[in-house]
Amino acid sequence: MSAVTGRQRALLLLFAAACSGAGAAAVAADAKNSQETLGDLVRKAPVSVQKGTSAAADSAKAMENYKRFLDLQRTDPKLRAEAMRRLGDLNQESDQLDTLDKNLSQVDVNSAEAIRLYTLLLKAYPDYERNDQVLYQMARAYEATNKPDQALATLDQLIARYPRTRMLDEVQFRRGELLFSAKDYRQAATAYAVVIKEGTSSSFYTQSLYKNGWSLFKQSLNEDSLPSFAGVLDQQLLGGVQGGPMRDLDKLSRANRELVDDTLRVMSITFSYLDGAPSVDAFLAGRGHPAYAYLLYSRLGDLYVDKQRYQDAAGAYRAFVNRDSDNVHAPDLAMQAIQAYTKGGFTDLVIDGKREYAQHYDFNAPFWKGRSHSDYPLVAKELQTNLKDLATFYHAAAQKSKLPADYQQAAHWYRSYLTSFPDAPDSAGTNYLLADALFESHQYGEAATEYEHTAYGYPRDAKSAAAAYAGLVAYQKGEEGLSADAKSTWHSRAIDANIKFAQSFPEHPESSGVLTRAAEEIFAAHDLPRSIQVAQLLLARKPPPDVAQQRIAWNIIGQSQYDLGVYDQAEAAFIQARDRSVGNDPANVKLRGELTEHIAESVYRQGEARRKAGDDSGAVADFLRVAKVAPDSKIVGTAQYDAAAGLINLKQWDQAIAVLEPYRKQYPNGPNAEDVTRKLAVAYSEAN
Repeated sequence: MSAVTGRQRALLLLFAAACSGAGAAAVAADAKNSQETLGDLVRKAPVSVQKGTSAAADSAKAMENYKRFLDLQRTDPKLRAEAMRRLGDLNQESDQLDTLDKNLSQVDVNSAEAIRLYTLLLKAYPDYERNDQVLYQMARAYEATNKPDQALATLDQLIARYPRTRMLDEVQFRRGELLFSAKDYRQAATAYAVVIKEGTSSSFYTQSLYKNGWSLFKQSLNEDSLPSFAGVLDQQLLGGVQGGPMRDLDKLSRANRELVDDTLRVMSITFSYLDGAPSVDAFLAGRGHPAYAYLLYSRLGDLYVDKQRYQDAAGAYRAFVNRDSDNVHAPDLAMQAIQAYTKGGFTDLVIDGKREYAQHYDFNAPFWKGRSHSDYPLVAKELQTNLKDLATFYHAAAQKSKLPADYQQAAHWYRSYLTSFPDAPDSAGTNYLLADALFESHQYGEAATEYEHTAYGYPRDAKSAAAAYAGLVAYQKGEEGLSADAKSTWHSRAIDANIKFAQSFPEHPESSGVLTRAAEEIFAAHDLPRSIQVAQLLLARKPPPDVAQQRIAWNIIGQSQYDLGVYDQAEAAFIQARDRSVGNDPANVKLRGELTEHIAESVYRQGEARRKAGDDSGAVADFLRVAKVAPDSKIVGTAQYDAAAGLINLKQWDQAIAVLEPYRKQYPNGPNAEDVTRKLAVAYSEAN
């Protein structure tokens, strides 16, 4: 290698100084490969960098140095070509700075100078190894000066002369952009396709997919555009891994999020131009089931909603649910379908949607396998809302239609709600509504059970007593039309319910009446000990029941005790009952007479019991007492006769005479008249 002359050394130092201001590293690297002494000289001439110097000032200084170098260097073609290229690039870089400063007139000047330099370079040095870069920069300069046709022609020239340039992907992308701006969508798509073929190694891959899709879409090749748009989603949402997990949309950069949103928007438009949701199904059939599939259906539905095509919107949302109901995003789309129907005013379809939601996301459904309710609170909340809405809807419909099927639906959804959300604050009220639905559909047995559950199975509230009383009404209605055996069992349940109600809700205005009826029905069923027990419960109430109810209770006790043979307690109870039969109205007068007879009979039975037990003296006392407690009783004569007989047996002649004389006068033609005369004769004879 020849020695470097003094003039060459000066030129090289000037070249190095120019490079140091802008792109020294790149130029030095190129120079190292072509002329070793240049690298040596550059290393021996360190450049002092002044901190705080602006980039624009450095570029201007570098350009001035390159111009001086070109004026001085006339012999070395490689150095001249490199200097001219760098000078053109610096003009381009100055363009960018000036554009930021909005000094547009200076931009045109710099770009025009860059174009002149590149043109001279290409003409003077056609074999320069970096002419592909020169053409690319020249195209950029044309584009900066708003000459897209020249820019495109320059890029076409670059491709023709350097088909294997390392910049092929970027060049084709720039061609695509220019063609797209010129609305030559067919050629633009071809250019983008070249970049796409390069694959993910190209930094322009994703953008080319996106613009290729748009180029095809603009040609009305709607279906052909979908793979390119889907490729964008694959890159942005799946990281380019088919079948991979989906990235969180909220964690994408703003630019990438906007790219994804716009891609989904144009894909939705494309699907709407085709067959809607079935087109999404068909497209995905060839791509497996990517994690972002739900977005395609969701955004299509959103598009239809914006166009007020509510049924189509709901169809799009539901299509995904039907495709993959267990997907974590499916419940949200199911709710979007319901909302679309609601906006459209399609009440029946809203109910259909709610019913499907309840079927898909009931807590026993496959969706919940391996999932916790607490991890998906929104799904659980919507399930709760939909179950209640379904029950309420069908209940209201049944009250109008009176159809058993509607009542059955209402009861079904009420039960589903209560099973799924037993601890919900409104569970008691919901259970009450379930009982009402059963009652209204004449299912009295089930209604009674649910009324009782409402009253006693939940914490006490204002409706508990009303529910318990409604249960009694259900028992009463349900007894009608039952066979004898069934009625007996049913009646027993009803009585138990009445007693439980009266004891649980003593403050209820019907409580005393209910307990009174229960005591009467128990007595009628001849369950005497229990009838006494219930009547005593009635009498022990605080505040006490009214007089009529007290009279009934005492009467039940008296009759039960009489039938049980406990005549002394029967007597006491009948007296209490008679004491509460006040008033001179015929009913009370009659009742007092009947009770007086009961008292007399009770006393007489006590005498009979004592006589049977061998207590003749006690028996006589009871027989005589009948006339005292019930002087007008029908049994007084019999009691008197039996008392006299007892006195004769006791040989108490005077007392016997005192009883028999009035008896003979009072009953001269009675059945015992002759016997009384004989007994009286005996008594007189024995008494002398």
